[in-house]
Amino acid sequence: MSTDSEDQQSGDRPNPTVAEVVGSWDVPAGASVARRIRDNILHAIEQGYDDPQLVADLAVGPLVIALGRLETELADARGRIAELERAVGSRGAAG
Repeated sequence: MSTDSEDQQSGDRPNPTVAEVVGSWDVPAGASVARRIRDNILHAIEQGYDDPQLVADLAVGPLVIALGRLETELADARGRIAELERAVGSRGAAG
């Protein structure tokens, strides 16, 4: 049994394939890790791994790894910024 909202959402349009959904992910230019994750998922879909739950599972691991790298790189950058601010501050105090 479908609801009116489900009927309105589906309309006369066919449901997109899993590959179409993944292919439509708007990955920003320069986001090489995100692009590689998307491309690897599309490759897996081409190989027959097109179950939506499996696609979600395939995406989660690489996303967690990428997020972890971003967190550590951000922490390193904050440390470098703090060092630079201290160096600039000490030069200002000495001059």
